[in-house]
Amino acid sequence: MAVTEVTEYIESADESPRFALTLRRNDESGYFLLKPLLPLLKQLDSGREQLDVAQLRNDSETVAQGSFGMDVHDPLLSKFGILVDTDESGDKWITEEKAYELLGRLQIADVFREKFAEQAGNTPKDTDAIDGPASGSLSNLGSVELAASESTGSGAAKRSPQDEDNDHALGSPLKKTKLDSASISTQLLGEPTSTGVAETQPLPVFDHDLTGEFLSMPLQLHRAAAPDSNTDNNQRMKLETFLQKLLFPDNQQQDAGDAKDGADTAAPDFHALLAEIDAAFPDIELNLNISVDEHGNTPLHWLTSIANIDLVKALVRNGANRLIGDNMGESPLVKAVKSVNNYDSGTFEELLDYLYPCLILEDSMDRTILHHIIITSGMTGCSSAAKYYLDILMGWIVKQPTRETVDHKKKDAVLDNLTLNWVISSMLNAQDSNGDTCLNIAARLGNVSIVDALLDYGADPHIPNKSGLRPVDFGAGTSKLGGSDKSRHGASADTSDIKDEDMLSTDGNGSLLGSLRNIKKPDTDSLVNDIKTLLSAVSKDYELEVGQHNDKLEKLRKDLTDERQKLSASREELSKAKQVRDQYNLLKEQLKNINDGIESEENAFREESKKLGISVEDTAGIDWDSNDFDADEPFRVDFIYGLMEDKLNREYDGDMDKFLSEANVDSLVNEIQENYDNSEDKINDMLPPVVLLNARINAYKRNDQHLENTLNAIKEKQSKLELKFRRVLSLCLKIEEDKVDGMLDGLLQAISSEDPQDIDTDEMQDFLKKHAV
Repeated sequence: MAVTEVTEYIESADESPRFALTLRRNDESGYFLLKPLLPLLKQLDSGREQLDVAQLRNDSETVAQGSFGMDVHDPLLSKFGILVDTDESGDKWITEEKAYELLGRLQIADVFREKFAEQAGNTPKDTDAIDGPASGSLSNLGSVELAASESTGSGAAKRSPQDEDNDHALGSPLKKTKLDSASISTQLLGEPTSTGVAETQPLPVFDHDLTGEFLSMPLQLHRAAAPDSNTDNNQRMKLETFLQKLLFPDNQQQDAGDAKDGADTAAPDFHALLAEIDAAFPDIELNLNISVDEHGNTPLHWLTSIANIDLVKALVRNGANRLIGDNMGESPLVKAVKSVNNYDSGTFEELLDYLYPCLILEDSMDRTILHHIIITSGMTGCSSAAKYYLDILMGWIVKQPTRETVDHKKKDAVLDNLTLNWVISSMLNAQDSNGDTCLNIAARLGNVSIVDALLDYGADPHIPNKSGLRPVDFGAGTSKLGGSDKSRHGASADTSDIKDEDMLSTDGNGSLLGSLRNIKKPDTDSLVNDIKTLLSAVSKDYELEVGQHNDKLEKLRKDLTDERQKLSASREELSKAKQVRDQYNLLKEQLKNINDGIESEENAFREESKKLGISVEDTAGIDWDSNDFDADEPFRVDFIYGLMEDKLNREYDGDMDKFLSEANVDSLVNEIQENYDNSEDKINDMLPPVVLLNARINAYKRNDQHLENTLNAIKEKQSKLELKFRRVLSLCLKIEEDKVDGMLDGLLQAISSEDPQDIDTDEMQDFLKKHAV
């Protein structure tokens, strides 16, 4: 099923970020996928005529997580009269007419209609299948060198030397534009140029990464932005998970796809996978600008290198920064020309449509994209690819001013000023940190086709580098400039200095047939001196550079030693911190156990207080930790206790029973009152709190009741035991039980007169044990 996907960024009236709304249409039936439209239906249901971006984002996340279920959207479909069609995979689709009706009510129908119309003019692609490596892992991805000179990309066959020779002879097999000197001159004069190529597609314009620095007037070259270093491990983990699922689908999913009628498993949909990753990491922002390897390459660097144009487009549409360089300052476009993948797949021109801001970037050595194309031409097997990149780049520059943008809006500041005039004046003869122009590098490499092309584009062969070497010194431009070049540098080629006798022979028209004799010999001494001077300058420059590099190396070694010391100190501090953390956890656990014990004791105390009739309100003012009163000691008032003890010893000779039977309570109370100041406050001071007294009374009553119950139990047991012994005696003596008590005295006297040796005490003990109570 061929599906077209269009993404539109919806602006908000406040300062909140834009929201990327992606709609999908079945190219065969014209139906639209219902799922992305559900948040729009919810906004229409709330009565809004303009989109609320923040609410739209929240509803989209709800739909992506699957919590926006049938019970919610079925009433909406009924309310707006929408009929749905369900495909084999369970996805719901609605008609194109109804989809545009809903979009029109929110004033965004025209934008999507135009974009779908533009997509319909392109070669249909199945958006469900995104090109990428068939297998691998992200760890393997990070171990490959992007600038491999013989990189052939995924799915591209490696070319043999014979193929390379054929490419060189026939030109770039996928080249779409070839410029001649006449077209360049016409462009320099500002007149329209016909490239003889079919009508090109409109340019997609994205300005999310074009800051004020890159929009300055006039347009000038800039250094690539440094990779984002302010990232945490959670963001890196989310990005790596996203790339792994996007580039390397799980084998389980592939096996499940093979199990269904032998059909191939399609690669995951970009936006569906994006929603899945956001659901898995809900509170972490997906940062597409994080470096994924030690060289500082971002996902955009990798995808341009392997010529995965579909994913490059998806990343750019979703906010990937095109102006970020790697550790060497090389832009994603530089990575594209450092391999042959885009040459093999013919995607370089389409790549320029999305990465054109990279054309105004320089790396850390002040090298432009033209420098890197020329350097690529010197790699084994990359000459034709470099020529292809150069031709396509210059052709794209020529056609760009006449192309329209996708949304028919004004181009950004880069496109408005990125003309052939600017490229020739600002890039073609730009010098890197060594002073080399792209023509200087091409001349040294000896690539004749590249040199001729650069000269045709207007490169100057007389610009020297820091060593004083010029492209013309390597023969660049001599064949094209001819005598004018010699006259410019004082080398005379005038045939008037040649005399008739110096000629061996001529034809009838006077043309030169033989070699020349006695021609003025060149000044070899001055040439040798110039070479010696040049070599001396080169040697000094080399020694200076070696010294600078040694100084840098020494500084790096010192910095490395300092960092190692810091690392050692940090590890020691980390070890101490772990010990402190363990001690803290142990103390925390002990404190928790103590608190649990206190709480348990308090609960037990409250239960016991309830049994004693004490409530929490009654005990609120009591100091239970006070030593004045001991609840376990017998209660006594010292004054009364002393008076009663004295009276007991003095009048009753210490006989407590006599005292209790004869003493009069009223007389005792009167005596206490007569011997003590009858002050209620003093008495209250002597007495424990009322609550404590009540508690003791209740405790005494409970103890008395317990003792009484125990006594009754003992009495009952004793009675049963007496009954049993009475029955035993009745059986032994063969008398009635009611007569046993009257005969006990005589029985005891008889037993006492008997000889103890004759009594079988063992038999009696066994009997008592068997019948013990």
